[in-house]
Amino acid sequence: MPAHKLPFEFNSLKYHRKILFYLTRAFAENTLSHALLFTGLQGVGKQAAAQLFSMICNCTGRAGSVLPEPEADEQSGDAENNIRPCGQCRSCQKILNSSHPDILLIRPTGSIIKIDQIRGLIQKLSLKPYEAVNRFVIITDADSMNPEAGNALLKVLEEPPDHTTIVLTAGQVSDLLPTIVSRCMHIRLSPLPEEYIAHVLEEEHGVVPDEAASLARMASGSLVKAVSMKTSRWLDRRNHFIHDLIALRSGSIRFVMVFAERVSQDKEVLAECLEVCITWLRDLIVYRYAPDRIMYTDLEETIRGEYQKSDSKTLLSLIDLIYKVRKKIESNGNARLSMEILAMKMAGR
Repeated sequence: MPAHKLPFEFNSLKYHRKILFYLTRAFAENTLSHALLFTGLQGVGKQAAAQLFSMICNCTGRAGSVLPEPEADEQSGDAENNIRPCGQCRSCQKILNSSHPDILLIRPTGSIIKIDQIRGLIQKLSLKPYEAVNRFVIITDADSMNPEAGNALLKVLEEPPDHTTIVLTAGQVSDLLPTIVSRCMHIRLSPLPEEYIAHVLEEEHGVVPDEAASLARMASGSLVKAVSMKTSRWLDRRNHFIHDLIALRSGSIRFVMVFAERVSQDKEVLAECLEVCITWLRDLIVYRYAPDRIMYTDLEETIRGEYQKSDSKTLLSLIDLIYKVRKKIESNGNARLSMEILAMKMAGR
C-alpha cells in the first residue's frame, strides 16, 4: 500500500529517522522500554516524533513489514518510507484526527500539568486498551508537572500497565525529577538543520532567502522559534536595535541615556536587545576572519561597513560586559543603571 501524505509537521522527522528506526525495531522485537523521554530544543519535533511513533506501532496497513537497516535505507533513497506508517488505515486516521481512544495526550493546563490530570490518566490506564496494539501516553512539556503530579506519575512508571508506552517530552533531563528520569529511556533529538528551517520559511511563510537564512541561523535548530521570530516581526525590531547601536557612537549623551531608558523599561525588550547586542558584536569580530560564518547574513553589507571601527579586543570586552549586565539584571539589579553604563561603553565614552 503506498504511503499516504502525512501532515506538514511530520516533515522534519526525516532528520530523526535513525532514532525512529531503532525505536520501531525495539518495539517489533518486544524490547522497547515502557517509558521514553524525548528531550531537545523547543520546536525540533519531540511531540511530532512521539505521535508518529505511536502511528508506526499501531499501523495496520504496514503489518508484517520488515524494516531494513538505516544505512540500507539511505543508500536506496527509501529512508523515510521504511519508517512511515501508511497514513490510511483506521488506526492511522484516528491518530491523525486526534480521536484514537488509546493515544492519550497530556499537555499543560495554563503553565503546569496538575495532579488532577495525572489522576485522570491513572484511572484510564487502569482499564485495558480499547483497540490499540500498544496504547500510548504522550506527556508534552513534562517538566511543567508540579511536584504532586510528578510523584503521582512516578507510581505509574514504577508499575507500568501492559501494552502501554509512556512518552515524556522536555527541554532537558535536568528539568525533571531524577527519579522520573531514571525510569525512562532517554532520547535526545538533535536541532534541525539551518537549510531545512530556511527552506520552510521560504516555501511556507514567504520569507525572502536572505532573511530566511538569518532567521534559521538565529533559531538554533528550532523551527517553532524561527516561525515565531518571523510572525512577531523580530527582524524589524532587530534592525531598529542595530540602527541605534550604530548611532550610539556618534550620538549625544542625551541620545545614549534615552536609548538606555527605553530598552530597560520592559524586561522582554531588554533581554532581546542584549541578545542582539551580543550577536552583533560577535559578527563584527567574526567578519574579520570568516565572513561566511556571521549570524546576521542579511546584514553583511552593514557589517562590512562597521567591523573595522573597533578592534577585536574592545568588542570582546563589550561582550563580556553584556554578560555581566545580563546576570546582574537577572539577579534583580538596577536595569536602567546597568543599561546606562553599558550604552556609554558601547558609545565609546
